[in-house]
Amino acid sequence: MDFLTRYNIAINPTGLAGAAAAAYTHKVNEHPTWIYRTTSGQILLAAIKFHGRPVVIQPYTAGDCNATGGWQMVGGGRQGIVRYSPTTFSLHGACSATKSVNNRGLYWDEILFHELVHVFRGVSGKFSQQPVFGGLNKYTDTEEFYAVLLTNIYISDRTNKIKSGLRRDHKGFHALEPKLAEPWGFFTSGTQTFGLIRTFVTDNPGISVRLANDVATAPFNPIADYYADRDRAEKLSRAAVPRDMKAIMSSMASALGF
Repeated sequence: MDFLTRYNIAINPTGLAGAAAAAYTHKVNEHPTWIYRTTSGQILLAAIKFHGRPVVIQPYTAGDCNATGGWQMVGGGRQGIVRYSPTTFSLHGACSATKSVNNRGLYWDEILFHELVHVFRGVSGKFSQQPVFGGLNKYTDTEEFYAVLLTNIYISDRTNKIKSGLRRDHKGFHALEPKLAEPWGFFTSGTQTFGLIRTFVTDNPGISVRLANDVATAPFNPIADYYADRDRAEKLSRAAVPRDMKAIMSSMASALGF
């Protein structure tokens, strides 16, 4: 039994044939093993496996610097799906992290981890895209917030030896502000932050408890902070009103052309 089969993950090199299909399959088999070398990676893969739903990884064909992850209904059940092309984000790929200073969360394993978070939310039946606002307005929606959050914990994981850096928002690959990377600091990023993390913890308690306990030494781990002192986390998030207002005013000024 190969590595991915243990986690109910299959590779489908859709649109490729011959040597190209073989190369794609080889790379996709290799990349999750790098994720598995970390504690947080093992936790995510185990959480996906726990729900017993099949997952397929196939090429991303849109041609831009992106990948996608989520779920679809197949035969009356949920199937996780990732569209990801490893060479896109490799050292010499078109979207290599070495080609931009704004490369936080852009390493190939970080991209794949991000998409696997979407898969996990899908196969667990909790995937629900809701609006974000204020200080979180550049996260696109709640599911992207969760994917960036967990990927940042993965990046911060001390067992992860090769990494880019903590990512700010979902629109772009900019660095997270140092103050938000401090313990409990992330809760000051917006008034929604505490509520969103509380929702994730409530939706997915198994993975949340393991991330809090088994990756507790990671310098950035808001889920561990939440469990350690929920009252403090909530107060800090509520006090983020000025940050929310600043973000709202900036969005208005941009829309008006100021």
